[in-house]
Amino acid sequence: MLDRRLVERAVYPYLGPDRGIADVESARKALETLYRDQGFPTVIVNIPEQDVSEGIVKLEVVQGRVDRMRISGSTYFSLGRIRKSVPALAEGEVPHLPRVQEQLQALNQESGDRRITPVFRPGRRPGTVEVELRVKDELPLHGSVELNGRNSADTSRTRASANLRYDNLWQRMHSLSLQYQTSPQEPDEVSVLAATYVLPVRDGRDRLALYAINSESDTEVGGTGDLSVIGNGTILGMRWVRPLAASGDYSHSLTMGADYKDFDEAIELVGADSLQTPIDYTRFSADYRANLFGDQHMSSFSAGVNFGVRGLGNSEAEFEDKRFQARPNFAYLSTRLSHERQLESGIRLRGLLEGQLAGQPLISNEQFAAGGAESVRGYYESQQLGDDGVSATLELYTPSLAGHLHERVDNLRLLAFADAAYLRNHDTLPGSPTSFELYGAGIGLRLSAFRSLSLNLDLAWPLTDSDEIERGDSRTHFSLNYGF
Repeated sequence: MLDRRLVERAVYPYLGPDRGIADVESARKALETLYRDQGFPTVIVNIPEQDVSEGIVKLEVVQGRVDRMRISGSTYFSLGRIRKSVPALAEGEVPHLPRVQEQLQALNQESGDRRITPVFRPGRRPGTVEVELRVKDELPLHGSVELNGRNSADTSRTRASANLRYDNLWQRMHSLSLQYQTSPQEPDEVSVLAATYVLPVRDGRDRLALYAINSESDTEVGGTGDLSVIGNGTILGMRWVRPLAASGDYSHSLTMGADYKDFDEAIELVGADSLQTPIDYTRFSADYRANLFGDQHMSSFSAGVNFGVRGLGNSEAEFEDKRFQARPNFAYLSTRLSHERQLESGIRLRGLLEGQLAGQPLISNEQFAAGGAESVRGYYESQQLGDDGVSATLELYTPSLAGHLHERVDNLRLLAFADAAYLRNHDTLPGSPTSFELYGAGIGLRLSAFRSLSLNLDLAWPLTDSDEIERGDSRTHFSLNYGF
């Protein structure tokens, strides 16, 4: 179990002639302490009865092997899979604490609905231990409903969505989620149905996500001037997420994926018949993501490349019909950087910077979008699109005011914010703008209560004109979410 040199080094100070029982006891304690320091808490060192001859004293090492492992309290998770996931506590093993902690940590990270705590007690036979894994779990079923005001131009004000997810299918930690989104005031405007299936791969070290999205819309989803784009679409995709080795407070991962997109759209010109512009193509992506956590700050970073290849379902004619000079061989870079810092007296400062660089014309489905609750507030969702784009957000939060309210209020913060975005298009048609700038500022609040209810409310003022939006006209962004 231990290197012989470590054992000799521990007892060496107590060797030699003219030693008494106190020295033997000190050697015993030193050796037992060594085992504990090396991560073997069940090992006991005894001084057995013996006839001391030729100056040799024997110490007995009782390894404390696992006699039996019991699992209690598990209602929704397989006992066999829990047992299999902690081989360091299998019957006959000598528990090595670092290995046990590593396996239990990985097991607890599998699901937020389950917590496992080990309890050690003397075994049925002398010199053994019994291990009980106490499980506290909940039904791994989760859901949420949300009402928000994330509408695009010339559409009804509200959007509603519902999500339902089960996280332990087949007792193998597979997850299935279904989501539906609509516009409750005008149901025909928006109807989006999505399904996602996530499963662990490579012995649980990686995650594979498969998803399908179907969108039906009779509203404008993009356009400029007298042109508007209306249509339906289907997306089939997959993502492979591989966590990379963490270092202290720094964690990172690599994500690779592919999407097949099929859109049945039409371009309508005022005073003329519509022009059908269906398109289907495959897009590939690779992203690097990282997080850095500290006592008073949290940072996240991502950088990725997205590209399409001609010949993999990507028709040159369809791309040309969809956008002048657009090509099925396309590529663009994307990045995102956020930082949040805790200042004095509970004040928080948050910054966000994200962008996209293409250097070529892209179809609208791949362009950078700016405007809306998660971008430049004060404007409609996806107010403007660009081949290249960058957006920035700066937010300042007050300390939590929850302590002055009802005990069921978990958090309440006020904030002030400023947003900005710049977008640029390549090879535009004559008379079409090549760039756009959006600026907005305002105030808001973030409220969470009853451990399941959250409200985001922002009052924003646009600082530049943009199509239907005039400078100085206030706009309210809101989302009310209940989750379980």
